[in-house]
Amino acid sequence: METAKCIPDEPQLRSRRRHDLQEMLTEVGLSVDYWMPKLQEDLGVTSAQALQYLDKRDLQKLKSQIQHTWEKKALEKLLDLSQTNGVAELQETPGDVIKNRQRQAAQALQALRALQSEGKHREEEAVRREEAELRQAMEIPEECWPMPEVPLKDITEIVERHLSHMEQALAHSQNLSDRDLVRWASGGLALQGIYKTSHQRSLIQKREELLDVPKQFSLVGPEHGTWIEIKEFSSFQEQAMFTETIEMMGFSPTSLVKGEGWGINLGAGMGQNKQKESEDTHQSHSEQSYFCSAKFSYIPLATCHFHINHLQLSKAALQELKSIEELLEQTTHPDRSSLLKHRTENFFHRFGSHANQGPLHLGGIYCWKASSEGFKSEQLADVKQQAEESLNIYIRGSYSGFGVKVDANVNMDYSHSKVASYNTTHQNFQTKVQLSVAQIGGPAEADGIAQWTAGLVASNQTWSVIDRGLHLVPIWNIILSSHRTDFKDALQVANCLKDNYTALTGLPAQIQEGEEFLTVRKEAKLFLEDVKCWEVSDPEEQLSKLIYFMQSLSQKIKSYDIWINTCLTDWDLQNFLINTVNFYKNSPTYKTQFIKSQLCSLLEPHIYKVTNFPQAHSIIQWINQSESEEEQVKITSFSEFIKTLKKTHKNLMEVNFKSESPETVEEAKRTATYEVTTALSSFLEYLRETEQPDMQLLLLSIAAGTGYQLVNSIFQHLLGCDELNFLLDQMQSNQHKYQELKNICNYRAQAFLVLTALRATVEITDISTEEKTQRLTLIKQHMGEMLSEEVAHVLTKHGAHHDWENLENDLRLLIEGEYKATTPSLQMDEVKKQLQSLCHGKKQTYKQQSNEKNTKEIIENGPFLDLLHRLGLDHYYPKRMSRADFHLIYKTSVYNSQPTSEKELPFYFLQKLLMLDYGLRHLVFKDDENIKTQASIGSCNHEDEDFDPYEDVIKNNDSPSYPSVTESWLHIHPMDIQMAIFHCADDLTRQYILSKLSICQYALPLVVPNPNTSQIEFYLWSLRQIRKSWQESSKSPQHKSYSHKNQQMCRVSTPIVSFIRVGNGLSASKSQIMNSLLSKRKHDVFFHRHCRGSNKHCLLMEGVVEICWFCPGGQGEDIFDKCLTFTNLHGDAKEHSQQLSFLQDVSSLIVVLMSASDNNEENQKLVRHLCQSSTPLICLIDDKEKDIANNSGKRMRIASRIEMRQN
Repeated sequence: METAKCIPDEPQLRSRRRHDLQEMLTEVGLSVDYWMPKLQEDLGVTSAQALQYLDKRDLQKLKSQIQHTWEKKALEKLLDLSQTNGVAELQETPGDVIKNRQRQAAQALQALRALQSEGKHREEEAVRREEAELRQAMEIPEECWPMPEVPLKDITEIVERHLSHMEQALAHSQNLSDRDLVRWASGGLALQGIYKTSHQRSLIQKREELLDVPKQFSLVGPEHGTWIEIKEFSSFQEQAMFTETIEMMGFSPTSLVKGEGWGINLGAGMGQNKQKESEDTHQSHSEQSYFCSAKFSYIPLATCHFHINHLQLSKAALQELKSIEELLEQTTHPDRSSLLKHRTENFFHRFGSHANQGPLHLGGIYCWKASSEGFKSEQLADVKQQAEESLNIYIRGSYSGFGVKVDANVNMDYSHSKVASYNTTHQNFQTKVQLSVAQIGGPAEADGIAQWTAGLVASNQTWSVIDRGLHLVPIWNIILSSHRTDFKDALQVANCLKDNYTALTGLPAQIQEGEEFLTVRKEAKLFLEDVKCWEVSDPEEQLSKLIYFMQSLSQKIKSYDIWINTCLTDWDLQNFLINTVNFYKNSPTYKTQFIKSQLCSLLEPHIYKVTNFPQAHSIIQWINQSESEEEQVKITSFSEFIKTLKKTHKNLMEVNFKSESPETVEEAKRTATYEVTTALSSFLEYLRETEQPDMQLLLLSIAAGTGYQLVNSIFQHLLGCDELNFLLDQMQSNQHKYQELKNICNYRAQAFLVLTALRATVEITDISTEEKTQRLTLIKQHMGEMLSEEVAHVLTKHGAHHDWENLENDLRLLIEGEYKATTPSLQMDEVKKQLQSLCHGKKQTYKQQSNEKNTKEIIENGPFLDLLHRLGLDHYYPKRMSRADFHLIYKTSVYNSQPTSEKELPFYFLQKLLMLDYGLRHLVFKDDENIKTQASIGSCNHEDEDFDPYEDVIKNNDSPSYPSVTESWLHIHPMDIQMAIFHCADDLTRQYILSKLSICQYALPLVVPNPNTSQIEFYLWSLRQIRKSWQESSKSPQHKSYSHKNQQMCRVSTPIVSFIRVGNGLSASKSQIMNSLLSKRKHDVFFHRHCRGSNKHCLLMEGVVEICWFCPGGQGEDIFDKCLTFTNLHGDAKEHSQQLSFLQDVSSLIVVLMSASDNNEENQKLVRHLCQSSTPLICLIDDKEKDIANNSGKRMRIASRIEMRQN
């Protein structure tokens, strides 16, 4: 269910544009009732402005539908009018449109203030009219405008603040040029190709850039204003698919409802393709009820349209097409056709098969969502009502100051009162509504819709592609319209792409028809009208006419397309050819030789591209029948069939070896294809007669892998040496393996048979999902009730949803005799065992300890698994936690309560994170048993207490930071809570958590060791939403200037300063030294040993590299005048060689905390190695003495070897 509405001026704007188009049609004398549907359905023209983008080919398409000859000139005049009478708004640039909106809003605000000064009230007509104009100028949805009880004074103050913020944002905006904007918006989505197939998944997959930015290109103002779209979802998968679709394909209501330009119905396909990851993570959604109501605010700011004559292929795409043309020229290559198909398929997967002309809309989409799950079906109406009311409150609160102030959640008092009323009606109705927002485009760091909109409007660097239109242009038409001179034979390349596209997708395709093409097609249809009257009177003469006509057609259009797609598909011509064969079937051989050669010229190899010629197989079989072949071939054994294949293969190899002419090789392939087809048909017929469906299935599946069509019983392409070798090898080896398994176990043999049927192909890539579906149908047709219980169970479990990967994995388990491993419960036990074994195996190499007994016991206890269990996160590991798991409204969200158990710690951490409460790193749960143990540790660790790392002495303890066997675990370290959540969070959730931690001014994990493997994870993608602002001042005191920057930090190149520690038991805290440097002890950017809640038993921070940035404010108090990156390696550097090597490669400066009195040879060796490297180095020397009477003595020295270079 979905509804859509726009701001009040939108219907009038659409109606006016439609009226303009009607007036233009009337002006040139064309019927509005006849031509309006033609323009809309055939060309997607819905406004007068769109006419200016039509070209000669579009005009030709319209001319082909005229009712009277004079309408041709009327259509030409219509397009001339569209070029001279453009609407002024369409000529405006996006910047002009934005400035006009600001000016209109300011004027409307001034008028409203004037009415306020006159003592007018909101209920008066004049005030309501001015409010409507102000709201339309600011494009604020009506439902988000202040309620009637809000005073007029408050409204003007709120709007004035909003406009002031917009003006400031516009003043500091940095915009891209039109060409750069299209190149970079949404990662160049506008220039990426689209692989148009019958499956939605292929349409929304990311491709490389197919197009280059046209030379004659500019953006214009948007075609319409803000648009509100309401969607309701009944499953999480449907919601996820919808979101992914609008990110890749756009959000136009026309495209979502009709989907005509994309070749599929998007509405029908929504939710049917489920991602495996979504199924695993949200498996519970399929078992429980789910409802989500979402409102999308669609904000277009610019529009463009790529004219087909201006479309230019990118350099990479053009280079790949030229390599395909080189392969086309190699006519003697034995595997030319299969290689061409493979190369073309790779091109489509890489660049797409179609380009999108648009219209392309740039801007942003802001989404509010309210979702609930786990309710009963009879409660759906109540859930919908509660979700709708909560969502309305949430949206109103999102507009800061408009009605309700809401930060992270809706007005909780109102929400709770509603829940209470529902409980009165339905006593068992207990559900929670989860509220969230999402954006496409706009500033990532914005807080609320008002701030987000201001940032979006101010800088086009934040714009995204929000609609890609409906007009798709195939790549072969672009070649013919813009790149004819780039190819030796552009038409041949275009036909190759078109033909292989049809073969790969099953969708019809044709070269764009010009007048010459239409003339040749009409000529062919007139000729076929004569063929209707032909009788088989003089076959040689009649076939000669057909050959001459075929050759003349191909010369005119430089291809056989019309002969294949128009002539050979004509029923009358097919009937004549069949009658000719029947006429000569009983004739002597010497009389049929010439007729066979004529038929061969007409049909070979074009017949293999025709799909609706049922008798083609029998005609080809008769043509290829040799003189000595008086009786039909009869094969009754597998060995006899293999013998025939070997003989055919040998003959073809001899012809290739002798390097005969291409014609001879082609004739040998025809003979080989005919012999294999005849032998296979004969043996399959014998297997049918003797009721051996398993062997039938085996042979048919392997033959299908080389292009054997099951419907027509012919090979789609001529067989070469590679195909014959594949048939021989696969049929012999698989038949031997099948018989071997059949003697051992029936279900194992059947599983092998089914797996072979699903995977057999001569291509280097896996077969398509469509073909796998066809082969699955073939399996059921041949085996049916003969399938064993085990194989039938696996096919039922995965076949219904076409989960091919898991289906094939289970079949492999069956082949190995592991049927029990295919059942869900046993499979889960196996996964747990593997996880535990990974944990144990990892800890063996994690860190060598002096106390081997303790280490062994820690490994056996599985510290990481124990930690997950204590936190209640074991069922989320690995990467199974999404934002939906903690974006919930609880009492703890509004009451200042504390966790009552360790399992509540992650939830409290995430709730505080949602509210940007920086106290989340001080979460501690202490039970009665360890309060006394921790009292001595926590008594001196106050949050606001100053600490001097150079004056305090800590206990000398070089032992590992794990508790002994007899010592009970202390409270869970706060950083273990954070890192445990990170290891359980999926990729999108990690990105969300890092953005929140960044706002709290905390260091972020950059390089993280996996707790269960030796792999190092690099969190660069998770940092992509982090943006920082800073202001750099010029070095010249005479001409002091400031440069303000706001950038995505993962793309900013800054000097990197890395801090590491060599050795254990140092008195100073490296992290605390960094905090003193970065924030002058005002804020703990890095968590250190003296932070509240810290203890010595931190499990997951060992080897972690954290990152933060120093962003100067351009003032005199800044320590550094440029933006710098700081990284912090936790743990002893010598035990983390991979992390240390990484930091050496990227750092501009390394700061080492060490002890000069350290006698450890490995430590000394590492420090000397760092001193000898080319990276500048600073050594912080901590001379620690175990017994110090006077604490005032200095124990910290700084030694440096700096050779600063400009990095």
